[in-house]
Amino acid sequence: MLSQFTGNHRVKARDDGTGHFYKEFVPKPPALESVPRRYGRYGLPFSIVEKELRKLSSPDLIFVTSGMTYWYPGVMEMVSLLKRVFKGIPVILGGIYATLCPEHAAEFSGADKIVVGEGEVEALSIADEVTGNHSDSSRYQNLEDFPSPLYDLYPRLTSAALLTSRSCPYRCPFCASHLLSKKYRRRNPSSVVDEIEYLTRKKGVVEFAFYDDALLYKKGEHFVPFLYELIERKLNVHFHTPNGIQPREVDQKTAKLMQKAGFRTIRLSYETSDKNRQKSMGFKVKDEDLINAVNNLIEAGFEKKEIGSYILMGLPGQSIEEVIESMIFVLKLGIKVSLASFSPIPGTQSWREAVERSLINESSDLLLTNNSVFSIITNTIPLKIFWGIGSLAAEANRIINRGGLPLEDYVFRELMKTINGGPID
Repeated sequence: MLSQFTGNHRVKARDDGTGHFYKEFVPKPPALESVPRRYGRYGLPFSIVEKELRKLSSPDLIFVTSGMTYWYPGVMEMVSLLKRVFKGIPVILGGIYATLCPEHAAEFSGADKIVVGEGEVEALSIADEVTGNHSDSSRYQNLEDFPSPLYDLYPRLTSAALLTSRSCPYRCPFCASHLLSKKYRRRNPSSVVDEIEYLTRKKGVVEFAFYDDALLYKKGEHFVPFLYELIERKLNVHFHTPNGIQPREVDQKTAKLMQKAGFRTIRLSYETSDKNRQKSMGFKVKDEDLINAVNNLIEAGFEKKEIGSYILMGLPGQSIEEVIESMIFVLKLGIKVSLASFSPIPGTQSWREAVERSLINESSDLLLTNNSVFSIITNTIPLKIFWGIGSLAAEANRIINRGGLPLEDYVFRELMKTINGGPID
């Protein structure tokens, strides 16, 4: 889509339909001046967005969604642009940032109204007020009742995101899923397959990524029936799990069904090998769960380079040794490490802990909670080691991609050098 608008700014996507995304570096906000990293904006350049917006007729009102709380500068810029192009038209803001930080959004975003939480029904009510319509909001009782994403608006589409549920039954201290959607519920498996089949046959989509927070929760009621129906329809597509799935739920049967259905990129939610931290998460996953999941996936036909495990880095009170020991445990299984830098999310238990430890103030600029700078700013992990661990994980993953096997000695030696603050070869 980008190359269609930008001509010379051509950005080649990977085979699985992901990135790379067009990026332009912009001046750093004052809050990040001391951070030794560049600051960039992803997505279409504003000049092109404005040009395309001016081709549209003026709407009655405009709804804007928002992502991570520390991405709020982009929201402010978009709201400002919309108000410049469509003068006098109300702009309504919802989404993650608006829900977790409604006071901040009301003060700084520039939007005329803030919607907190799941916003479909409230958005309909707002639209009725503005237009004079009288919609029947009672018909929206289940997730199936809401319309599908408007993928038809894309001129070309090779990949799509899937969400088969909302909220999460788990309560991990660092996660805000239950704050965004109060009640955990799921779509009908058949309707999910219908959506996949439509996008495949009508739009040519081949790559699908699941963004559920608990895709395999009570899998016999939801995920396994979905897999059976998917296999029955014989769709030639690939699936990916960038949000992570629960290792404990990946038994032999499920792994085989996933392989047969076309799953290709498996990310397992492991987080840490530290037993006390595993306990704080309700033992959602134990070491043996990860071992069994990896063995079941490999037995089902997955290659080790297709499997990865998330490791959290930079949690309040987390030692560097914990991060490295967790990495070693994962790499000894022969699978990839996916490092996830901690970001304190307002309203979560980990946010409160970060405040109590004086790692951040409740009134601090949300930019300081960005997961790519938080550990650096707070010195939770020294800059040299932060970058060193990331570089080492990337190199270990490259070795796995090439089919390399003797990771243990190499990884252990390099990780020990990282702990000691030594150079990375």
